[in-house]
Amino acid sequence: MRILKLKQNSEQEVINQTLAALRAGGLVVFPSDTVYGLLADTQNKEAIDKLLEFKERRPGQAISVFVSSREMAEKYVVLSPNALNVLNNLLPGPFTVICKSLHRTDPRLEAENGTLGIRLPDYSFVNDLVRKFGKPLTATSANLSGKPSVYSIPALLKTLTKTKKEKLDLIIDAGKLPANKPSTVIDTTTGQLKTVRLGALLPLTPNSLISKSEEETKQLAQFMAAKFIKKESGKAIIFMLEGPLGSGKTIFAKGLAKALGIRDTVTSPTFNICNEYSLTNLTNSDTESINQNINKVNKNRSSKFIHCDFYRVEARQEFEELDFFKEACRGNVFVVEWSERIPAEIISALKNSAEIIYLRIKYSGENERVIEW
Repeated sequence: MRILKLKQNSEQEVINQTLAALRAGGLVVFPSDTVYGLLADTQNKEAIDKLLEFKERRPGQAISVFVSSREMAEKYVVLSPNALNVLNNLLPGPFTVICKSLHRTDPRLEAENGTLGIRLPDYSFVNDLVRKFGKPLTATSANLSGKPSVYSIPALLKTLTKTKKEKLDLIIDAGKLPANKPSTVIDTTTGQLKTVRLGALLPLTPNSLISKSEEETKQLAQFMAAKFIKKESGKAIIFMLEGPLGSGKTIFAKGLAKALGIRDTVTSPTFNICNEYSLTNLTNSDTESINQNINKVNKNRSSKFIHCDFYRVEARQEFEELDFFKEACRGNVFVVEWSERIPAEIISALKNSAEIIYLRIKYSGENERVIEW
């Protein structure tokens, strides 16, 4: 058993050594977007033997797999309309999508009904590894069956006997991971989506998620930031929020700010209409990929997070005089509360300089909200 420390300047070497271990039929502990996972070649019988022995899992207790793209997924599972809808709207992200298997991986990874779970995480380190490996890798957690998920290598090693440790060929230590919940598991093989295991995010449909607390609303906002800001295409990003009073629009804005690494206190701009925050040279490690995306396209100017609340603005003339969207340019991120008050002509003009994401927040029960896009 070897342990390699993952550092900023060692990623390529770590990937190379991990690939070598996996191609030799090895078992590798590896960080993911949720917890430390256990990687093995899904088509190598000896590797899966070792994995099942380590996890003490019997065949039929399904083990999901990592894929690097939709193209790779469709080589190993049947992508039904339900599955495609989830794939297009929720992935990459902390979800496992259960599909009918094409039986091209070790059959012991499938459930007894012939289904296979696939994961496309929002974690470039895993995705790069799977892409270079060229086929799926197991995506099970590294903890022993029945034991809690592990977020650090020392915590994992404390639970393992000498025999268990000997089954591990390589451990990649990325330090202590954020205490994220495991992925939400969604069954797409029936007529309707079925949530088999609840993780950090709970989908109602492929383009709507449920929030039962302010903290969950912030988590949904961070998911949206990762989903849409990475798709930046040379334009500003504008999140248009609709919903009744008290539905959580300002809470959502605070979650976006956190995802962008803004450390200032984000308050409602109801009375001053608009608040601005700098996005230049952000280094928040939890959102590094988002921050790098913003910084790299704005090397010569300051980027901004602009939080607007148009509750008190009604007349078209007021919008024209305010002209908040004059800064709808590359790298700037807007979140707009009460966006339904903006005249249609202004929205139409904005589409030339901005990517617009419409989000509707509505009540679905006591202390429960649904966010649709």
